[in-house]
Amino acid sequence: MIAQFISLDSASDATLLDIKNNAVDEAHGDVHSVNTLLIPSVFAAYGITDDLTLGLRIPYVLRSGVRSPNEEGDAVNKQGDPSGFGDVSVFGQYRFFHSADNLNHASLVIALKTPTGETGVQNNQGNSFETHHQPGGAWSPSAGLSFTRAMGSFSFDTSVLYTVATQGAQKTDLGDIFGYNFALSYAFGAPVRNAFFSSSNNAPWTAVLELNGEWQDQQKTDGLKDPNSGGHSVFISPGVRYSGGKSWNTALSIGAPIVTDHNGFQTDPDYRITYRFVAVF
Repeated sequence: MIAQFISLDSASDATLLDIKNNAVDEAHGDVHSVNTLLIPSVFAAYGITDDLTLGLRIPYVLRSGVRSPNEEGDAVNKQGDPSGFGDVSVFGQYRFFHSADNLNHASLVIALKTPTGETGVQNNQGNSFETHHQPGGAWSPSAGLSFTRAMGSFSFDTSVLYTVATQGAQKTDLGDIFGYNFALSYAFGAPVRNAFFSSSNNAPWTAVLELNGEWQDQQKTDGLKDPNSGGHSVFISPGVRYSGGKSWNTALSIGAPIVTDHNGFQTDPDYRITYRFVAVF
C-alpha cells in the first residue's frame, strides 16, 4: 500500500476573480484552486524470476475544495470534492545488471496506465469536472531506468521515468511527464545487506533523504494548449523506513517544494506526505 497526501496553497476568491477579469484571453482566465489531493493506492507485485517482476497498482483519488470563477467573473463557484477510482496501472521491472557482490543493480522499468478510472464525476453545479480534476484519464505508457548502489551503511538509489500522455476523456491530453528521483539512505547500526530489497537490511531503522523532480508538458484539449498547465517542480523529502525483517517494511517521508516553476496560474503545493507499507509473501 502507498498513500500520498498533498496540501496545496489555495488561492482566495479575490485572487481568482482578479486573474479571471484581467486575463488576456478566455484561456488564461480559466483558473482553479484546489485545497488538497489524497491518493491511496494498493499494489501487488510478483517476482517471476530473480530479475523480472510484474505488478499492478489500483489508486483512489480524492481532491478537496475545487473552486473557480463563474463565466461572468463576478463570483467564485465552489465546485466540490471530486473523488473516485483512478486509472489502474500495470508495470514490469527487469534487472539487467547486478555486480558479483550483489550490491549494485540496474533495471529497466515499463508501465502502462489504463483508462479504467472514473471520468464523469460531476461538480456542485451539475456539470462534469474538467479532465485534470477527474480521477481517471487515458492510456499512458511509461518507460525508465533505475539504479541502486550499496556503500556499507549507505545506499544510493536513482531513477528516471518518462510517461507519454494520450488523448482521453473530453478530448484532453494531460501532457507528457518526465520524473526523476535521487535518494540517499543510511541504515542505523549495520551495513546494508542487499540494497535492492529494502526489507533485507540488517538494521531495522533507515533514514532516507530524497530529491523528487517532475516536469510536465502543457495540457491540450481538442488540440488547444491550456496556458495554466504544465511546468517543473522539485521536492526535497526526508523520511524514515522501518524494516520488520524480510517479511515487511514501512516508510514515511515529508516533502517540501524547492522548485515550483509552473506555467500561468496554478495552485502550488505547500507540502507532501508519503506513506508506504510493504508485505512480502
